[in-house]
Amino acid sequence: MPPTYELRDLYNALEEDDWRRSNPFGGDLALAQEVLTDFKSRDSDRAEAIEYWLQKHQPCLFGRMAAATHTMHFCFLTDEDLRLPDDHIRQRIQDALLAWKRRSLRPAGGLPLPAHGFMLIVASSRVAGARPDASLHRFALKLRDLWGCPSTDSRHGRLSWETLFLAHPDDESYVKFTFTIDFFAAQGDGRWWQDHRVPGGVAFTANSVGHMRRYREWYKKMGDQKEWLLTTAMRTIESAAETPFGRATWLISMQGTKPFVSRVECPFKDISKLSSKLQGMDWTRYGGHLHTDHSIRSEFFRPEPEKAKEIASQQWLQDFLYLYDPSAADYERFSSGAVVDIDEVIQAIGDPEEFTQLVGPIATDESEGIPQDPQVKDLLAKCSLWRMTPSELEALESTV
Repeated sequence: MPPTYELRDLYNALEEDDWRRSNPFGGDLALAQEVLTDFKSRDSDRAEAIEYWLQKHQPCLFGRMAAATHTMHFCFLTDEDLRLPDDHIRQRIQDALLAWKRRSLRPAGGLPLPAHGFMLIVASSRVAGARPDASLHRFALKLRDLWGCPSTDSRHGRLSWETLFLAHPDDESYVKFTFTIDFFAAQGDGRWWQDHRVPGGVAFTANSVGHMRRYREWYKKMGDQKEWLLTTAMRTIESAAETPFGRATWLISMQGTKPFVSRVECPFKDISKLSSKLQGMDWTRYGGHLHTDHSIRSEFFRPEPEKAKEIASQQWLQDFLYLYDPSAADYERFSSGAVVDIDEVIQAIGDPEEFTQLVGPIATDESEGIPQDPQVKDLLAKCSLWRMTPSELEALESTV
């Protein structure tokens, strides 16, 4: 069959975002974008820039930690890639996904660090500057199709899924985590969905908090991490961006001494140790004008920066229970991991005993054999000011 160029054609059909002319990108996003979209940048430069940016400007605390500890796996697509056949892009994504899953299966000493998350980033000035309309929506849908992740319809919308495996270090049993994929875009900068902005163009993320939890418990010997997961998730929602159009997500207050799901007892050993911002906040549900499990949200693809009336008039009630409550429907696949047979692992990513190469974090040195461009180096020096300090990272990793 002749090659297809559907993503290229959708890329060519993108139109300029007129609103952006009078509402330029924020300084942080514009600076990182310079590195990501510069044709002289290497993938190692792009990885360094996005890791710096995530550490300072990503409200998701799990993502900030992954960036600071090099436990996010990246796949970059540039303008050059987007001009090539769909099969090229599909294979590039699939190769990166396989590398991510293999490096994260058996993270023993002497092997590459695992990656709890995967990030597919389209680094393109044309995509970043495109109007968030039906054309960009079709582009995002096609990119997700080339990823090849399964999608399902739930009562509240369409979800896209990924999986990640982890071996127990003591008995070589395996667990599988199944979790949803999220969508980000530069177009969110300055709009009501500010929390879902990203430098470069558009991006998909697949982050497994369960893999992070079990790695901390099994490999770092940090004890039961359920309380840490919940606290970090609540802190993430609490830190949502304050925009001129209000927040996209928010914590909700307790109803007296009872949470929204009243059957659930307090999951905290000592609630008095919670930060003042979390005191009195519900540990079972949180609110939002977007659903955090949805992937490509149609409500993002409209040029107006404010929330549409139908968005502002409804509130999603979203779940914290899956992080810590074994009776919750999603607890096993998201948080604790479902025990699986080695045959399922082999079918998905190959036989671990036959792996011949593991790809860890993208090296930020001259290992690619391509000298670093001096201008890119100067830009990265500015981006490095966003690097998290050891004390900031320690605070994120704390269970308090």
